[in-house]
Amino acid sequence: MSTLLVAKKDFQDAIRSRSLLGVSFLFTSFLAFLLYYKITLETPAEPFSLSELYLPMASVVALVGTLLGYNAIAGEIESGSVLFLLGTAHTRTDVLFGKLLGRGAVVAVTVLVGFAVCAPHYAVLIETPPEILTYAGLAGKILSLGVVFVSIAIGFSSVFQSETLAVWGGVCLAVGFSFGWDSFLAVVKTVLFTSLTLPPWYYLLTRLNPKYAYLSIDGAALEYAPFYLDAWFGLVILAGWVIAPLGIAYWQFNRGDLA
Repeated sequence: MSTLLVAKKDFQDAIRSRSLLGVSFLFTSFLAFLLYYKITLETPAEPFSLSELYLPMASVVALVGTLLGYNAIAGEIESGSVLFLLGTAHTRTDVLFGKLLGRGAVVAVTVLVGFAVCAPHYAVLIETPPEILTYAGLAGKILSLGVVFVSIAIGFSSVFQSETLAVWGGVCLAVGFSFGWDSFLAVVKTVLFTSLTLPPWYYLLTRLNPKYAYLSIDGAALEYAPFYLDAWFGLVILAGWVIAPLGIAYWQFNRGDLA
C-alpha cells in the first residue's frame, strides 16, 4: 500500500508540474505529424504499413522514459525530500518501486492519450480500412518500451545520487539508446564485415537495445538462426532491462547515505 501511495504522489506531482501535459502534447504532436508524413507526403514503393511507425516512436518514447526517470531518486536525495518520504512510514523499497509505478504511469498515460487522439487522424488519412488491432498492438509495444526506459533511468539515478550527474546521465542515456546505438552498430558493421552476410551475434547486439527487442530478425539469410533471434527472446531482453536496473537501484539505494 505504501508503494501505491508513493506512486500516487509522484503521478500527482507530474500533473501539478505540468510535465504530464507537456510530454503528452509533444508525443501526440509527433505521432500526428509522423502519420501525416508517412501516409500523405512520403511516396514509398510499397503501401503504408503501421510497422513504419515503430522505430521513430520507439526513439521518442526512449527519450520520454529516460528524461522522466533520470532524477527519480537523485532529485529526491539532493532536495532532501527523500528524508520526508522515509519519515512517513515509507521504506526505501516503497520509494523505489513507487517511483517506477508513478513515472511508468506518466509514460502510460502519455502513450495512450497520444494514440487515442491520433486514432481518428489515422483513420481519416488511410485510404484502406484502418488496422485497429495492429494500431492497438503498436501502442502496447511503445507503452511497454516507455516503462522499460523509465526503469533504466531510475537505475542510473540511484547510482549517481547527484541531480547534476543525473541530468547529464539522463541525456546521454536517451541519446545513446535513441541514436548512438545505431551509430555504434554502423561502425562495427563497416570495420568488421565486408560481406552482406552478418553473423548471428551482430543481430543479438542489435536486439540488446530495448527499442529493437520487438523487431523480428529474418534468419533466412543465416546459416542457422539461434534461439536469441526468435521473437519470444525479445521479451526476455525487455525483462532483463527492467530487472537489472531495478536490482542495481535496490542495492544502491538501500546501502547509500541519504543525508
